[in-house]
Amino acid sequence: MARCPGVRPMSSEEPLTPLTLATDSRIPVPAAADATTADYDRYFHIVRHAPDLMSWTCGVLRLQAAVLDDLPHTGLDDSQRAAVLTGLLHTSHAALAAWLRPEPGSVPADGPAHGSDDALRRWKLGHQLFHLLLTTMNSTLDDTMAAVGAAQWRSVRHGLERLRTLYDAATAAMAYASDFPASVYASDVRPTMEPPFAAPGFSGTLNQEHRVMTERMHALRAALGKLPAPPSLLAEIRTEEALLRAAQRRNRQAHAAICERCVPDGTSLLLRHTTRRRSGRAACE
Repeated sequence: MARCPGVRPMSSEEPLTPLTLATDSRIPVPAAADATTADYDRYFHIVRHAPDLMSWTCGVLRLQAAVLDDLPHTGLDDSQRAAVLTGLLHTSHAALAAWLRPEPGSVPADGPAHGSDDALRRWKLGHQLFHLLLTTMNSTLDDTMAAVGAAQWRSVRHGLERLRTLYDAATAAMAYASDFPASVYASDVRPTMEPPFAAPGFSGTLNQEHRVMTERMHALRAALGKLPAPPSLLAEIRTEEALLRAAQRRNRQAHAAICERCVPDGTSLLLRHTTRRRSGRAACE
């Protein structure tokens, strides 16, 4: 007699096992199980594990980009969109703030990378960050200038405070961009800014965002010369103005230190190109 695979024949000496039947005398129908958290996560494409901070931050930024791309196509009103953007702002702030160590400490045990490819990538990545900060500064300068014209003194003070923070961030971005030995700059980084890799006369003076920032900063300084603000608010504005000037001094000092470390003879690529061009003209004459 045929036997069901996996089913052991019952011995005549074993007690008879009760047969379970349904109360409605019918073959039971499989009942759908109640939804679980796993079902919910699967539907909304949520994966739960123990991500490291980098994975978490990248996930936050990817989601932010997707929402920003779709938000203009929704029927939300301005206040609802502002609420969504404010939420994204706080989430981004929290994600980036998590990268700050709870307490100041030394460089991680693995230490900084100084390979030629790492240095060149950091040099360019740091300059992109620098440009991004300058762009934010330029928009903040426009807003602060508009606040001066509208006599919105508290907004002026907040604008100056934000500019000072951005200036310090830009100074740190310069340190980040040049965080490798001067020997690596000389052998692997600086040559990439010369022919045949770049046009002759390559220079930081070609930085458009920096030119705009410098012009707007001069305009703001002139506008802040005489303000008809109430004495208490005027004192706060002057304090923030002084703090901003101090941040500018720190920036200039930091830039000079980087130049001195990386180019000890002080000969920039632009100066070298100009000198060669003048020498060539003199020879022709």
